[in-house]
Amino acid sequence: MALTHATVSDAMMWSWHDGMWNDGHMAGWGSWGWGMMLFGLLWMALLIAVPVYLVYWLGSRSQSNGPAEDSALTVLQERYARGEIDDEEFDRRRARLTPDDGR
Repeated sequence: MALTHATVSDAMMWSWHDGMWNDGHMAGWGSWGWGMMLFGLLWMALLIAVPVYLVYWLGSRSQSNGPAEDSALTVLQERYARGEIDDEEFDRRRARLTPDDGR
């Protein structure tokens, strides 16, 4: 004969249900339950962080491939600011690096 709700008393059903969470078989997880939850959160964070980082990396990589003139001019300006080259040398090299736009 199969056990149904009609054959098992209500008190026994509620006792089993309460015991499942309080002192029953689910209460034995203890720190394992917290550890598994944190491990799951770690995986979810990785599933979000890795694609975001890849998009950021690809975006920053495409911006760094700008024209070489800008980086050369930046280096020239830094050398001038440090005093490695004088005014005449700076003007001569800057004229060579910047395009002649009719000035």
